[in-house]
Amino acid sequence: WGAPFREPPRPGLCFTVLCGGLAFCLLIGAWPRSHNKREGKWIMDPDLMRVVGFADGCELMAAAFAFPAPALAAALCDGSFLQDAQDCLADVGAVAKSADALKTLYDAEPDQVFDDLRAAHTTLYLLPGGEAALWPYEAAFRHDCDGRLGLPALFRSPCQLDVERHMREAGVMPVDARREPSDSVWSEFSFLSYLYGSLAAALHEGRGGDAARWRVRITAFWSEHGSQWLPAFMRQTQAEAPALPQASPYAAFAAAGLALVEAIGADVTACSERGCASGGEDGCGIG
Repeated sequence: WGAPFREPPRPGLCFTVLCGGLAFCLLIGAWPRSHNKREGKWIMDPDLMRVVGFADGCELMAAAFAFPAPALAAALCDGSFLQDAQDCLADVGAVAKSADALKTLYDAEPDQVFDDLRAAHTTLYLLPGGEAALWPYEAAFRHDCDGRLGLPALFRSPCQLDVERHMREAGVMPVDARREPSDSVWSEFSFLSYLYGSLAAALHEGRGGDAARWRVRITAFWSEHGSQWLPAFMRQTQAEAPALPQASPYAAFAAAGLALVEAIGADVTACSERGCASGGEDGCGIG
């Protein structure tokens, strides 16, 4: 248990354990959470609100695709997960209509939903020997997409090492990097949340130079890693989940995730066109 990245919290940022040994960056203190604005209690600059929406949305997707925890099941049953997801997507100008399928879980029994999520997650992503429907790790997922033979290496692949390079250069690393590949879908979403959260803090505090540097990091990581597999991972999850018992929530998670990553791609492209950050090259740096 512990924070996702080895760095002390900064003002306006807090690290809180949400599920299964993985924690996510919550934007609190310097600004309220996104759902508070629905109550008309505060007004935020639209550009800052969009960045906060990306940070919070990535945090939610990290929680959705990590191995399930009771807190995730409870949030699905009381409707708070779907509401937060819809609010975050609205903040970034996106919508995922098929995510409304999560409404079927309203008032369900959290313990049963928790058990179903664990079974579905295992079947979709974690069955050993390459029997899972798809890999939840970037290097392994891209190995299959490229049609390479044999089972992929989960640790020490050039792609995974490059993901860790991005994290290390940002001053952070997952606390479980020795036990879990750092290029998992949940770790990459958690890192994107950290990057966008750091950008939001810089913008909120008027630190223009720092904001530009965080923009460069977001653009580089998205161009070299996130864009290379997250949209395809979401589409493949949407295709595989309906055929598996208890896996319908993952199709809804993937609908929200696809809307979010498409919005991130548009954000990075628009920023690059404005010259506010320099982009990275495609690929994992593996030649």
